[in-house]
Amino acid sequence: MNPEEIQVSEQNIQGAVPEIQAKETVQATITSDSNVQNLEQKIEAILFMAAKAVSVYDLQKLTGADLYSIKQAISNLQHWYASRTSWLEIIKVDKSYIMRLKPERTESVSSFVQETEISRRGLRVLAVVAKNDGVLQSKVVKMLGPSVYDGVKELTQKGYINTEMRGHSKILKLTQKFKTYFGEIPVASKESEKK
Repeated sequence: MNPEEIQVSEQNIQGAVPEIQAKETVQATITSDSNVQNLEQKIEAILFMAAKAVSVYDLQKLTGADLYSIKQAISNLQHWYASRTSWLEIIKVDKSYIMRLKPERTESVSSFVQETEISRRGLRVLAVVAKNDGVLQSKVVKMLGPSVYDGVKELTQKGYINTEMRGHSKILKLTQKFKTYFGEIPVASKESEKK
């Protein structure tokens, strides 16, 4: 190669370097934007599904993101909900965040809200029945004590379990309401429990 060709090649390379750097910067920005959007979507889903406020620490564990990115994503979500004049909002409670219905909108939807409050006693019984659908009430009483009777009464009234007489005891079975609200729960087979 002669010196002129080398000089032209160096100019082409030097001219191409800023163009390559610009493409890399655009690609990094696109990747960064999609990462931020993905983080926002993860946080939004977590807050939507959580029944209580979620701490920043828990959000870090669940998303794997750093503190700054989490706070930025939450701020973006808060602005997005506010700009849409949404009935939902994300608020800070101490060092945690919660997604909720705006208080001024609660009355408008209260007739659609399902009653989900279950006593501690009822939850204990429900956990056993969910794990062992079709269990005898007498067996649950042996496991948890006589408070089971009140728990069964509560869960039957709220429609989460049905009872059916079997000898001197009752069989406790999950209802469709339970399955709709909590989802299908795989019941362990006798063989898998032995392993």
